[in-house]
Amino acid sequence: MNESYLTGNKHIKLAIALKTSQLKREELSSLTYEHVESALLGLIWYHHAPNSVHEAVDDIFKLNANEVVQYLSSQAVIVGSQMKLNDFNDLIGGKKE
Repeated sequence: MNESYLTGNKHIKLAIALKTSQLKREELSSLTYEHVESALLGLIWYHHAPNSVHEAVDDIFKLNANEVVQYLSSQAVIVGSQMKLNDFNDLIGGKKE
C-alpha cells in the first residue's frame, strides 16, 4: 500500500482516531491524530508498509505511547539540528528586534 492510501482510507483513519483517543485518555493528553499518523508513517510503516487494511489496523492498535514519543523526539532533534542559532532567540532571551 502506498502512503496516500494509508492516510486516505476511511477504515485506517478511523483506527488511527480510535488509537489516538485511547492514548490521550490513558497516557498522553496532548497527543494529536497527526502525531500518531506521523509515528506510523515514519516509524512503523517506513520500512514495511502493510499489505492490507487488516495488517494496517493491527499495526495501529499495537502502537504504544513510548513509540510515538520516541518518534516525535527524534523528529524534534532532527528539526532542531537544522535550525540556525538565531531561530532560538525567543527561547534563550536573545536580542529582540
